Amino acid sequence: MAETVDTGQPAFGQPLGKAVFFGGAIRTLRPDRPLLEAVGVAGGRIVCTGSRAEVQSRLTTGDGRRPRPVDLKGLALFPGLVDAHTHLGSYGLRLDWVDLDGVASLEEACGTVARAAAGAAPGKWVRGGGWNKNLWAGGRLPTRADLDRAAPGNPVALSSKDGHALWLNSEALRRAGITRDTPDPPGGEIVRDRSGEPTGILKEKAMDLGYRVVEQPSPEEYAACLERAVRLANAHGLVGVHDMEGRSSFRACQALAAAGRLSLRVWMYLPAEHLGSLEDVGLEGGFGGPYLTVAGVKAFLDGALGSQTADLLRPYEGSQGHGLPTMEAEAFTDLVARAVRAGLPVAVHAIGDRANRKALDAFEANLAATRAARLRHRIEHAQLVHPDDIPRFGRLGVVASMQPIHAPSDRDIAERYWGKRCADAYAWRALADAGVELAFGSDVPVETLDPIQGLYAAVTRKHPLDPERGPWYAEQALTLPEALWAYTGGAARAVGAEREMGTIEVGKRADFTVLSDDVLADGFDPEALLRVRVVATVVGGSVVHGEL
Repeated sequence: MAETVDTGQPAFGQPLGKAVFFGGAIRTLRPDRPLLEAVGVAGGRIVCTGSRAEVQSRLTTGDGRRPRPVDLKGLALFPGLVDAHTHLGSYGLRLDWVDLDGVASLEEACGTVARAAAGAAPGKWVRGGGWNKNLWAGGRLPTRADLDRAAPGNPVALSSKDGHALWLNSEALRRAGITRDTPDPPGGEIVRDRSGEPTGILKEKAMDLGYRVVEQPSPEEYAACLERAVRLANAHGLVGVHDMEGRSSFRACQALAAAGRLSLRVWMYLPAEHLGSLEDVGLEGGFGGPYLTVAGVKAFLDGALGSQTADLLRPYEGSQGHGLPTMEAEAFTDLVARAVRAGLPVAVHAIGDRANRKALDAFEANLAATRAARLRHRIEHAQLVHPDDIPRFGRLGVVASMQPIHAPSDRDIAERYWGKRCADAYAWRALADAGVELAFGSDVPVETLDPIQGLYAAVTRKHPLDPERGPWYAEQALTLPEALWAYTGGAARAVGAEREMGTIEVGKRADFTVLSDDVLADGFDPEALLRVRVVATVVGGSVVHGEL
């Protein structure tokens, strides 16, 4: 039997108008109707499903005008994929900056910077990122002296791969006014040498001391970079993202949306330091339109594994250090209480097991108010969770927003610094079995934006660029249906959008990802994900990538 619903108007782009999709595997991700023969779309919504004849009949007008036929020709159509954790503006900017991702030595990194500086005007900032000391012989932190030799005539600012450390040269330190007398800010560290002089590395909240003087792009430049990132997201099959950035990115998204060029649904988590302003104006989670929505606020409780600033219950292997907490437990509990009263869900960065426990404690302390307000909080990354805390996610209704590609990317440094605790790291299976809602993303530009690579990591516990290497703690892998759900239904539930998207059913948005292969077909080999291509991306009934 066919289903039908009324609809509104399409949004932008290359609209298909009234259309019927057929001729391929149409995967709904609904347990009651997992596979459809045809889907009817009009005005950016799914308006009917059923057989091809039924759907065509429903969409044929009284004067005989038929809907556009979209023959999938054996392709597979899925609910649109959503990346549940991005830094999209940073990704767009990094496309034009010095890229040190994967650079295998300090010498090579400095050579790359030297070439960039040689092409820059004297005194012009050299920006970049992606450096990873854990790949370099000896694993030492770089210094300002290293950069001074590479770029003697330019200030240089380079973010680490994990985004939790900033590497500056002497000129950049001078412009920032950072000296031996500059105190460490709360939740941050100015790394110093034995004599007390700054080495050029700023960790966590100390990075703000550098960023405040770094040359920033104009609003127009930022919007152009963001638009490039949006187009690349569409090319990877993404119909939406949960973005964890600030004012510049939010303004750029508004500009693109107003111009009809935001071909991606963006749920923005604004920095928690702006909570007071959001309280003052009464802005609640869910405010916005179909392409840009304020989802909540984003806070930080610790740093990252790569910088050894993730906050741990027990010290790092071979060290007495526990990491670097960026907010005290009492302060975070109070922040959650304020956000709940304001109607704003909280997304909190927590990587270490102590940080995750602090986050859960704060959410539990505010549980009654959270349920009354019908809000969904979430923990971003949740990379190392103590086994005692895994069931708490489910009991408290906290979403685990995780990035599958981190596990195989981090495995070597995790083994180095976390040792046997790795058995409880990136514990997707344990969380899923505890009834926890998983929402998967990429953390771009830290890792690749490609969700197919994320799916591969989730189901194989291997890196897609190193498939011959054996799986890492394979018992924590997910099935393909589970992993796909985390990029669709789980991502929708994480922002309260499950009535609008996440599955293919009547009334929901016509947001689809069309793949070359039916990855849910019986007998599909997960290794074949490495050959799967995104053929087309449809947002609001408009083709925003590829052809159909």
